[in-house]
Amino acid sequence: MATYKFKFQKVLEYRRNIEDQKKLILSKNMKKYFNEKKALENLYRSLDKSSETLQKQTISGTTIAELRNIHEGQSFYREGIKQKIIDVAKAEEEVNMSRNDLITAMKNKKTLEKLNEIQYDQFLYHEKHKYEKHIDELTTFKYSRK
Repeated sequence: MATYKFKFQKVLEYRRNIEDQKKLILSKNMKKYFNEKKALENLYRSLDKSSETLQKQTISGTTIAELRNIHEGQSFYREGIKQKIIDVAKAEEEVNMSRNDLITAMKNKKTLEKLNEIQYDQFLYHEKHKYEKHIDELTTFKYSRK
């Protein structure tokens, strides 16, 4: 029996490598997205703590300079939050693009795998047909000698 060799095996391996690379890129982008989101949550918590501190200082009575410092800290947190919102949106867009690239790579690989499967089934069919033909010839030869 002959051995099966898929003539697009190198292309299939290449597409598998591309898919693996796309998976790595997606995981890096997702990690970046979650880190950015976590940093944004930390900034919100810091702003909330600063607001609580401002309220406590206002109630307990404090100097205007201290209140100004707390307010400047809040302004700093608000600017950081604005920037982080932009960073989170960019990271989310990168994740979506990476996910779409991965889906495309998976479809390309799956197409070649399906072609490989179809060609392998055809190969098995032809080999079975050859084998049956060979058996028929042997049987015919055996009975013709009698």
